[in-house]
Order: sequence, then structure tokens, then C-alpha cells
Amino acid sequence: MKSSSHFTVFEYGHLVSEEGDARINNAVVLPADLFKWLELRCLKDDADNTHRLLTLSSRNGVKTLQVKNYAGVISLPGGRFLEILPKTGQDNEDTVRQQLLMMLRTLKSFRHIASSESGVKISKMPLMDIFIQQFIESVRKIVQRGLKRDYLRQEDNLPWMKGRLRISAQLSKNCIRRDRFQVEYDEYSVNRLENRILKTAINKINRQTNNPQLLQQITQLQFHFENITPVHDAYIAFEQLHLDRHMHHYAQALAWAKMILLGDSPHCMCGDINAFSLLFPMEAVFESFVTTWMRYRYYDKWRVDAQVSSKNLISYNGKALFKLRPDICLRPRKSTTGSVITCDVKCKIVNGRKDSLEQSQADLYQMLAYGLNYQEGEGDMILIYPYHNGFNQPSPHPYEFSHQKENRLRLWVVPFFIGESLQTSELRFPGGAEFI
Repeated sequence: MKSSSHFTVFEYGHLVSEEGDARINNAVVLPADLFKWLELRCLKDDADNTHRLLTLSSRNGVKTLQVKNYAGVISLPGGRFLEILPKTGQDNEDTVRQQLLMMLRTLKSFRHIASSESGVKISKMPLMDIFIQQFIESVRKIVQRGLKRDYLRQEDNLPWMKGRLRISAQLSKNCIRRDRFQVEYDEYSVNRLENRILKTAINKINRQTNNPQLLQQITQLQFHFENITPVHDAYIAFEQLHLDRHMHHYAQALAWAKMILLGDSPHCMCGDINAFSLLFPMEAVFESFVTTWMRYRYYDKWRVDAQVSSKNLISYNGKALFKLRPDICLRPRKSTTGSVITCDVKCKIVNGRKDSLEQSQADLYQMLAYGLNYQEGEGDMILIYPYHNGFNQPSPHPYEFSHQKENRLRLWVVPFFIGESLQTSELRFPGGAEFI
């Protein structure tokens, strides 16, 4: 989808320039200036291939930019932006947008996304406007309670005496002006650091949207922050920020302000203080959501431990080397001797229609190392990929590792279907049966 100000592409999708007559099926066409701008960013990106946001390629002789496994929004020149949505097996942009917001809520650093009853209405907005709307709502709640004030030390040259006279300044600057006083005093002011950060973020989002309703709401907020000074350096401001117990109601708005002011993007998109780019690696988002779902689904039966690192691959001269860190370890709640099930989550697009799934040898060696060390070389393991049209059914048979003849180590490769909620999401096992 595209409009005059925003463009939407799916994860792993292709972008092409409007220059020339060539067209690529399912590619998003960008104005020539925006395509060139992104191309230059791509060429400057010195990250390795797995951490790139865009890769320059060619399809049918046409130059394209392919989006890698990120989701979020990128600010583009001229007040425009590019929205990247994940591949979840759905084609409807509104549905996928809602799924992305649901998954983002499971990230520790992004739990401040509010789950409102107006989710259907929100999902029809582009991501940029959704993020701005959420920030506005969080600041509104603070304004309704009243902006926090604090006693702040002020220095001024006043026509009357107030507070403490600064004697050295008075002698050096007012030796002729006897009617003025160089004073220092404490003022009960709203111009404290937390409010200054919010003011800076409000000013920034005012330049990032063309939505009339949002602009009206921003103008209303600016009225309440009119006499507050913006911060000059957001990085220093957040380093100095420490919320006390009376300021907890500021936490959500400040979390949004940090996202807006500092961004969260691959480094090739960083560096423009006026731009607002917010991009999330789908590997981390998908893994977080699957882990949260497992804790919801298997709470009674299994203890779900994420990012376990109690085992090492090898040791040398008594020193353990190379931590083994599976994404998820399932341990039975009602038994201390039951089998552990090791799970790993891969946000890759695999083709399940072939006789054998396209597994990389690296993934299989990794799972073997997990199985040997966490499961003593026997039992079941699970390798989880996103559900999509090309992989909507699990592999009917497990991969069996041949290091021993009996009690073999088995690897099940299954798709994870992302629904509209935790309740409607599911792992799909062979024959519909669950063995965990």
C-alpha cells in the first residue's frame, strides 16, 4: 500500500524506483528521490549481512532494495515514511499491524504499548501515527493529573531583592545599576527534567505527522508545555533521569519519549536528530512472543525458561568455553526427573512443501549441541518457524540424530501460527497432536 506520505512493505519485500517502465510483481514503487536516499543508506551500511536492514539486489534486470527481517517505521525525507510489516501468514495490512502491536507488547522494552478497546480503529492507522497516538495518550494522562513541579535554583538580575544576594556578581555587574539585584532563589516550577524531555518529544512528533486529528491533539499538549524549556541533548537528559516513587505515572510517557528522541534502529538509519525511525528485529520479537505464549499455554504443566545458559559446548584445561543458550527450555513442573524439551525459535521463511524442509546445517548442528548437553542426547526437541502459506503444516516426521541407536534424539520442525491474541495463536504439531 502507498499514499502520498507513507508507503507499506512486508518483511522480505522488495522496493523499486518509479524511474523506468520496468515493474516487479508485489514490489512497492517509491518515488525516485526516496529510492535513491534508501539506496545510499544501504551502500553506507557496513553491518554484516545478517544485521542489515536493506540489501541491494536485482530482479529481472531491475534494481531493487529488499527489506530484511525488521518491522517498524522509517522516517524518509520530506515528512514521508516507510512502514515495514512482518510476514505472519496474513495479507491484510490492518490485521498484520494489530498482530505486530500484540507481539511488541511482549518485549520488555516495549510493554508500554497500551492495549485499548479501540484496537480495531488503531490498526487502521499507519504505524507512525499509532506510535504518536500512544505517546499523546500517555502525556494526556499526566496533564490530567497536573504536571509535576519542583524547587529549581534560579539566578537572575531583578529590580527587587529575592532570595539570596550574589555578592560577587552584584559587585561586578551592578556597580553602576544600583536599582538591580543579582540574586539566587528557588522557584517552584514545572520546568523540571521530566517535563523538559516530554516537551522535546512533543516538538519532534509535531514534525512527523500530517494527520489533522493528531496535529490538533499535539497543539493542545503544546499549550500545557508552553513555558517549559526543551532539552538540548536527549542522550544526556536520559542519563540524568531518575524517577522517584512519586513520579511512576510518568514512566509510560517517558518510555515513549525515549523511543521518539533516541530511536531504535539499525545504525544505517541513525544520525538524524529530526527523524523518527523505530525498527525491531523480528527474530527478537517473534522469540519473545512465542516464549510468552508458551508460558500462557503450558503454565500448569511446564516451567518455561528463556535464554538458559547453564551448559557449555566444550571445556579447555578445566575452563568452560562457548555458552549454549537455547531460546526456550521446558522443564516439567510436577517431576524433577522428567525430560527437558529444548526449543529454538527461528524467524526465517522456510518452504514446507518440499519433501525435506530447507534447514541449514548450522541450525541442525546447533540443535544437536543443545540436545546432547541439555537432554543427555535423547528425547524430543522443537524447532519453531513462523507460519506462512509456504509452511502451514509441520514436518510429518522428526529429524533423528544418529549418534546412538536407541533412545534417539528427535527434532520436530513446526510452524507457529500468530492469531489475533495469545488465545488464538498456536503451535501446529503433526496430526494435530501435542506431545508437550
